[in-house]
Amino acid sequence: MNQFGDRLRELREERNLKQRDVAQALSISNKVLSSYERNVAFPSIEMLKRICEYYNVSADYLLQIDVKKEKPETRNSFRLVALNPHQIRLLSYYERLNTENKDAVRGAMVLYYKEQMRKKNDTRTDSDDEKNSSPPH
Repeated sequence: MNQFGDRLRELREERNLKQRDVAQALSISNKVLSSYERNVAFPSIEMLKRICEYYNVSADYLLQIDVKKEKPETRNSFRLVALNPHQIRLLSYYERLNTENKDAVRGAMVLYYKEQMRKKNDTRTDSDDEKNSSPPH
């Protein structure tokens, strides 16, 4: 796997730039840039930022960080949804409950949801078993 310096050197060479030109643009010596490219030294955060701006690349790219974006459904986040009149009425009832009853309603909802998901998964497993156990034609 390439290291930071290897990626830095590749960027410079892809652009047909000389070390002295890049060093001058970054206001550092050729020796310092060379030490970065040879993975002998690592730049400060401020210098890393300047290098990224110079080459117009992200720090993730230079550092070879693969950021995996989570799907919105898996993130613990809120979505704005339009509620129909029935849902609004149910929420208004919920809001009028005391804390103890709100907890009970939330608990019941979680239990019903988990049961629903369990049944859904059981159904899926059963249908997969039927597909796998059917005799060949």
